[in-house]
Amino acid sequence: MANPQVLLADLNAGRCSNVAEVRLLRYWEARNVRKGGELMSVDMLFVDENSTLTQGSVSANRQLRFRKRLSEGSLYTLTGFDVTRSNTNFRLCDAPFSIRFNEGTSLEKITASARPIPTELFRFMPYGRLLELANTGKQLPDIIGELSAIRSTITDRIAGAQRVMLTLRLESGENVCVSMFDSLALAFHTKFDSYGREPKVIIATGVNPKIVGGRLFLNATSSTHLYFDSETAAGKKLFDTLPGHGAVPGESTSKVVHAQKIEPMTLSELNQFIITAESQIIEFLCTAKVTGIQQDEGWCYIGCSGCSKKLVREISSFTCLSCNETNAVAALRYRVALSVSDNTDTASFLAFDTEMAKLTNLQASEAAQIVGIGVDAQVDTELPQSLADIVGKTYTFQLKLNDFNFSSKHQTFTISRIFPERVLAPMPAFVEDGTVPADAQAGDLPHGTIGNVGITSTGADKPTTSDASTGKRPPPAKDQDDDDKTAPKKAHVE
Repeated sequence: MANPQVLLADLNAGRCSNVAEVRLLRYWEARNVRKGGELMSVDMLFVDENSTLTQGSVSANRQLRFRKRLSEGSLYTLTGFDVTRSNTNFRLCDAPFSIRFNEGTSLEKITASARPIPTELFRFMPYGRLLELANTGKQLPDIIGELSAIRSTITDRIAGAQRVMLTLRLESGENVCVSMFDSLALAFHTKFDSYGREPKVIIATGVNPKIVGGRLFLNATSSTHLYFDSETAAGKKLFDTLPGHGAVPGESTSKVVHAQKIEPMTLSELNQFIITAESQIIEFLCTAKVTGIQQDEGWCYIGCSGCSKKLVREISSFTCLSCNETNAVAALRYRVALSVSDNTDTASFLAFDTEMAKLTNLQASEAAQIVGIGVDAQVDTELPQSLADIVGKTYTFQLKLNDFNFSSKHQTFTISRIFPERVLAPMPAFVEDGTVPADAQAGDLPHGTIGNVGITSTGADKPTTSDASTGKRPPPAKDQDDDDKTAPKKAHVE
């Protein structure tokens, strides 16, 4: 006897032996960037005949069994899976439950279905709602807009240091910037180059809204897929409304800004630059040796487990002002001041949690523990060996300078990327023109790298259009006691 059919909205927690007939909209790899890009799972997004979106996941140790069967846009029968509660953060759908593949899960592709399962489904949200979601880490909405400009930043052909920013005009008239970093940016270049022309309409799925410098930016995540022009019914609908299908009389034919290379600079040139140049936001690459770890203010701080901002200590709890949470969950975060030098000068670089965790393959919470809570909380530990081990090694640091670096209060340069080796990668060719949007910062993203970008969903059914809504201070003094600074000391936590 065949197992009975079940709708995604009717799933209950536990093992499900019923059959769900679904379409696989998208899938991607979820990787832990803090552990060298270790594969955690292959995640996916399903939809059924009632337009119910549900996220699915297969763990790294089982993904080989299912990986070759996954085809975006195809129809499947799914049975023998576990139903678990959905994560409350970085949600791609509103379903309370998620699907987890187990050893008994059966995933079989079917060529057709009598059920009217949509071929695409997006969660487009109005600009006001995007503002509400910014910096919360709760939802990862989809976005559609007319392409106004593309800015590509190439960091001296260093693999993994690419950045692309798309300026999209929403139907309501607002402009937003979609930011892609590292492998996501390279995936965009690959799709862009193979497309044959500049797209007029772009859909980006699973973006993380952030407010940076008072402006809204939409950071791509591991779940982000890109669709151009008429690759989707939703995109075609907007594309067909544009005058001349997106061509504006008298407008430049290209909206791609010239690829900009982040220039390398010695420490001497860097220190001189902030004395003589006007205040600005700019990035440089500096290759230097780490000569010591500055421990006057410790190597870590007690931050919010959600947003990573420093917590306020109350009598018997922690408060996160950013999250407006009076009983915040604390987590140890890296804040490491590095003394660095090259053959021209010395400087102080400041590295935070994400980059230090990637560099050491050890999270701060794994290197030490928080003892106590609130005003009594302390971290009584020596300098972790993983940090002491980087002293004496040479790295290439990507630094982002802002107005603060040109002020009299400047003491350190903030690190945005660390590269152990200068691995060269191809530089994509871009033509010059267009309006340059402001830079967006990488922010806290779900850990992962994109698996497939911009693959149009197709299926055997008749297409169904659907969406969820239907001059400075002198340079730092040279370190004369670098050897002493590398000795283990007790950490001071602010």
